[in-house]
Amino acid sequence: MFTSLILLSIAHPAPRASPAPLLEDLERRAVRFFWEQSNPVNGFSKDRATNAEGKDAHEVASCASVGFALVAYAIGAERGWIPRREALDRTRVTLRGLMTRWPNERGWLYHFIDYNKGTRIWNCEASSIDTSICLAGVLASQRYWKDRDVDRDANAFQKRIDWQWMLTDGGDKPDSRHFSMGWHPGEGFINARWNDFNECKMLYIQAYGSTSLPKDSWEKIKRTPVSYGGFDLFTGGPLFMHQMTESFYDFRNKRDRLGIDYGVETRNATLGNRQYCIDNPKKMAAYGPTFWGLSACDGPDGYNAFGAPGWVNDEGVVTPTSAVASMPFTPAESQAFAVAMRKDHTEAWGKYGFPNGYCPQRNWVGPDVIGIDLGMMMCGLENARSGFVWKLSNSHPVVQRGFRLAGLRPAKPDPRLRLP
Repeated sequence: MFTSLILLSIAHPAPRASPAPLLEDLERRAVRFFWEQSNPVNGFSKDRATNAEGKDAHEVASCASVGFALVAYAIGAERGWIPRREALDRTRVTLRGLMTRWPNERGWLYHFIDYNKGTRIWNCEASSIDTSICLAGVLASQRYWKDRDVDRDANAFQKRIDWQWMLTDGGDKPDSRHFSMGWHPGEGFINARWNDFNECKMLYIQAYGSTSLPKDSWEKIKRTPVSYGGFDLFTGGPLFMHQMTESFYDFRNKRDRLGIDYGVETRNATLGNRQYCIDNPKKMAAYGPTFWGLSACDGPDGYNAFGAPGWVNDEGVVTPTSAVASMPFTPAESQAFAVAMRKDHTEAWGKYGFPNGYCPQRNWVGPDVIGIDLGMMMCGLENARSGFVWKLSNSHPVVQRGFRLAGLRPAKPDPRLRLP
C-alpha cells in the first residue's frame, strides 16, 4: 500500500534540519495529504484536514484542491514517492469523477461538495476561479501522463466549460471584458468580477487559450501600483494572490503588451511582504527576517485574508506554507523561514508539516491544513527544484495559446530574479 510507503519514507526532521532535507520533507508531506485525503473511489480531495495523527473527520471536498491533487500524483510518480501505476489509476479515477460525479453548471464546478456523496453543500457557487484552479491541474496532469483515458477526460473537461456564459452573464453583458466570480442557482451571477490584479491571471490565460476573448481583457485588469521598502508591486495584500497562478504558469522572462514582467512582480510582492514583517509596525510577536508570510489562512478568530503591504490586514497571523511557496522567487529568504520555523516554533508542526495558520501573538497554532495552501507550497518547492509543474503547464497547447493571445512574449531576463 502506498500509504504505508509514504509514512515510512517521511522522517520527522530534527529542529535544526538543514534546508534541503526539510524542504523535501515538506513537499513529500504535501503529496501525502493529497493521497490520503482524496477519496479513492471518486477522486475528490478534501478542502482541509486535521494536522494531527489519526483519522480525519472533515468531509468537504474542494474542486480547487482536486486541481492540486492531480499535480501531486504526477510529482509523486516522478519522484518515486508513489508507485507509478497507482498514481495513474488515481488520476483516471479523479478525472472520471470530475466528468461524471462532480456537480457543475455549464462546465463550471460547484466550489464545495460532500467528499463521499458528491452533493453540493453550503449553498456554494459554481465558481469560476476554483474551476480554473482545477483546470490548471487537469491540463498539467494531461501533459504528464499522455494516457488515452486521461486525454479523453481532460479534453472533455476543458471543452465542457462555457466560457462565454460566465464572461457575459449568460448574454446579459455582451460587452463584458471580465468574468463573473460565479453563479448561484436561483440567484444568478455574482455581481463581483475578476477585474483586479490577483489570482485571476490563470483564468484569463486559460480563457484566451480556449475561447474567443476580447483582446484587451488582460490589459483592462486593474493593476494598483504599490511601492514599499524599495519594492514595486501591484495591489499587495495576501501572498496567495501572487502565488496561485504562479504555481502552475511560468511568467519568468516574459513581458505583456504593458511591458510588465510578472516574475519580478511576484518576487517584489514577496519581499515587500517580508519587509513589512521586518518593520513590524504593529509590534507583533516573532515577526522578523525569518518570520513572515501574511496570506489568507485560519486565524484564532476564524479564516481571514491577512496581508501587506498596500492592502494591509495584520493580526499577527502568518501562513507558513505561503512563505515557503515563494521558493522559486525568494529561495534564500524562504529557506531561512522554513528552517527557523521548524527550529524555533516546534509546537507548529504536524502530520502534514506546518499548520495552515500560526499566531505567536496569541499563542495559537492552527489545528488544520488546507489543500490549496499545501498545493501552492508543493508546486513552489518542486518548481524551485526542477521547474517540473511549470514545464508541464507551459507545454500544453491551451496554455501556449493563452500566453500568446494575452500578449506575453519572451523578453530579456531580469537580473533581479535569482532563479534556477
